[in-house]
Amino acid sequence: MIISAIKLSSSPNAPPYDVNSPVLAKVDRVVDGDTIELSNGETVRLIGVDTPELHHPSRPVEYFATEAKVFVEQIASDCEVKLMFGKERRGKYGRLLAYVYLPDGTFLNAEIIKQGYGFAYTKYPFEFMDDFVRYETKARQAKLGLWNGDGIKELQWLKSQERKAFKIYDMANNRWAIEYQGMAKTYLTAEGLNNELAFMRKSAYGLSPRDLRLECIKRGWCEIKSEKKGDVSNEKQTD
Repeated sequence: MIISAIKLSSSPNAPPYDVNSPVLAKVDRVVDGDTIELSNGETVRLIGVDTPELHHPSRPVEYFATEAKVFVEQIASDCEVKLMFGKERRGKYGRLLAYVYLPDGTFLNAEIIKQGYGFAYTKYPFEFMDDFVRYETKARQAKLGLWNGDGIKELQWLKSQERKAFKIYDMANNRWAIEYQGMAKTYLTAEGLNNELAFMRKSAYGLSPRDLRLECIKRGWCEIKSEKKGDVSNEKQTD
């Protein structure tokens, strides 16, 4: 069966395109590893692939984010690509959601994962989910791209960026403590620890130090007060 493709017009007065047909469009700019901008100004979020964050509003650049963008630039910049759509044509931010095919037939969404520049994004079901998960597994086993080094290279990179570190301590009775920037929360269950880590991952860079401290206090964190020299109130007294 021959499937024809229609042009995605840049004219504001152009009629709506048939979303059931493939669309041809030119890549004007690569925003990051999983997002491209077309010559008509439309932004396309690639379906089913997630690459390290490069422009997150509340988090710093993640490991291999720049490399993922450069990879997509090298194979897709200035190309006329074919867009295919899933069940949802646009996401919550108004971007087109699409599968993107390069002029030589390369399936861009899949190629990013195959070469180790991104992850299978499985939060929402999509047509090629099982394939993408398999591609990610193979890339990880082959230590391609961001998988090279089994995570140690990423850890070393994070340290070189002087990222803020969380400290986790194993307490008695199968409990945990977490410490961060002079504050701590103790006697956590494993589930509680995961909840606090999720909170801190979201908030440590997104809130100001003052607002973060206030939120931590609301969640039951305590400030760590260093003992003053000469304070022997907790020491055993002897004659």
